[in-house]
Amino acid sequence: MKTFDAEFLQKLERLTLPGTKLIQGGTGGRRRSKAKGSSIEFSDFREYTPGDDYRAIDWHAYARFERLFIKLFMEEREANITIFLDTSASMDYGQPSKGVLAKKLAAVFAYIALANYDRVGIAALNDGISDRYPYFSGKPGFFKALEFIDRLPFSGRTSLNKSIAGFTPLRGRKGISIILSDFFAKDGYKEAFRYLMYEQQDITAVQILAPEELNPRFSGSLRLIDKETGDKVEVEMSPRTLNMYQKALHSYLEEFKSTCNRLDIACIQVSSAVSLEELVFEKLKQAGIIG
Repeated sequence: MKTFDAEFLQKLERLTLPGTKLIQGGTGGRRRSKAKGSSIEFSDFREYTPGDDYRAIDWHAYARFERLFIKLFMEEREANITIFLDTSASMDYGQPSKGVLAKKLAAVFAYIALANYDRVGIAALNDGISDRYPYFSGKPGFFKALEFIDRLPFSGRTSLNKSIAGFTPLRGRKGISIILSDFFAKDGYKEAFRYLMYEQQDITAVQILAPEELNPRFSGSLRLIDKETGDKVEVEMSPRTLNMYQKALHSYLEEFKSTCNRLDIACIQVSSAVSLEELVFEKLKQAGIIG
């Protein structure tokens, strides 16, 4: 993605991902847990795993045991940031494409998290988890994650409930979960939200719709084909039909926003036509999704 040049990444360095849940994990992060103690108060060791911050390695322990351990501290912990990226066929739609913007946002959230010494995991989903990038930390790993995001194909049907509720690597990981999707799923999205709440996640939902979905300009007799199911429907695109569509769309968007507000989920609804810079540095900041 050419967008992610040095100048753009430098701007992202100044941003953070707010989170209020008790964060558990390794040392080195900039977040405060609710545990007692100070950022320099030693708590425990755990064995080093790939992706951990190498600066936390205790070399004295290595010299004694010939195994890598990292130090855990009581108060400052890294957060686990999980990015759920909808890669179903319906995201490959629009001018500009919903999926392209979603991929760019996934990379933005990943970089902000890594710049704040958090751990990041990425899950691509359609009617299940189609691919995933395991949790890792450290900015040097960003460009490999960027390559992973960039090459993800768009295919299959959308099932947010099945995909997210079945994402076992999240279990026991308090942190932040970010969902990037159009949220057009026949089985809905509320079960996915409930699962994430059960796993004590701070949830952010970014709903991306194409300009053609927000304000269709079709006319005449048309055959519409569902990109995910192949189902066909014959319609007459009259002013009355378009008015009915706009009412149904408005009702759905309002219900989604109301659900997020009721469940204390940070959400934003955007057009894929918005520029990435405006979305990140203005709209997401105004919505409190990034700080």
